[in-house]
Amino acid sequence: MKRLKLKSWVVPALYVVSLTIIFASAVLMGKMMMDKDSDVKETIFVPSDILEDDTKPVVDEITNATVNYPYLLEGVKATKDFYDREASEESQINSLIFYKNTYMENTGVLYTNSEKFDVVSVLDGTVTSITDDEILGKVVEVTHSTELITIYHCLSDVSVAIGDSVKQNDVIGSSGKVNIDKGYENALLFEVNYQGQILNPNKFYLMKVSDLIKK
Repeated sequence: MKRLKLKSWVVPALYVVSLTIIFASAVLMGKMMMDKDSDVKETIFVPSDILEDDTKPVVDEITNATVNYPYLLEGVKATKDFYDREASEESQINSLIFYKNTYMENTGVLYTNSEKFDVVSVLDGTVTSITDDEILGKVVEVTHSTELITIYHCLSDVSVAIGDSVKQNDVIGSSGKVNIDKGYENALLFEVNYQGQILNPNKFYLMKVSDLIKK
C-alpha cells in the first residue's frame, strides 16, 4: 500500500493557523469579561471621618442674622441720641433729656415722626412685660435670650400680650406721645439691655446676632 506524505509547507501553515485561532479566542474572551464587569455596579462605603471637607454637609447660616431698627416707616428720625460717656461734649449735651427742671442722660434713642408709625420687634423673641407709665406711655419688653432684652417706650397702643412669641419686624404697637423734654406726639424711646447693662442702640445695630445670642 502506498503511504501518503504531507508536503513540507503544510505543517508550518497548520501551526500558524492554530496560533491565530488561540490568540483570537483569548482576545474575544477578554472583551467579554470586560463588558460583563462594566455592567456590575458596586457601592463603596467610605468612613465619614476620612471624607474631604467639601463632601461634608454645609450648615445653613442662621436666619434673623442682623438686627433691625424698631420701625419700618421711612422718615422716622433719631431726635435724641443715646448718652455715650465716650462721645464728644457736644454729643453728650444733645443727648440730655430735660424733665421737671432736671437734665437726665438718655438711656436709649428717641425716635420721632410727623405721623404715627408702627413699632416693630428688632429680633425674634417673647413678650415678657407690658406696663403703662404716666410719662413714657405704654412700655413693652421683649426678651430675646437670657442676656438680651429690648424695651419699647412711649407706645400709644399695644398689639401683643405677655407670653406672645414675636418674629423680627412683627408689629408690637404704635408710636405715641411723650411728655419729657419738649414733648413729642409720635415718638418711640428704644432701649437695649444686654448682659444686665444698658447698651447704646447705635452699637447694638452693628453687632452680629450670632455674638449677641449664644446657642
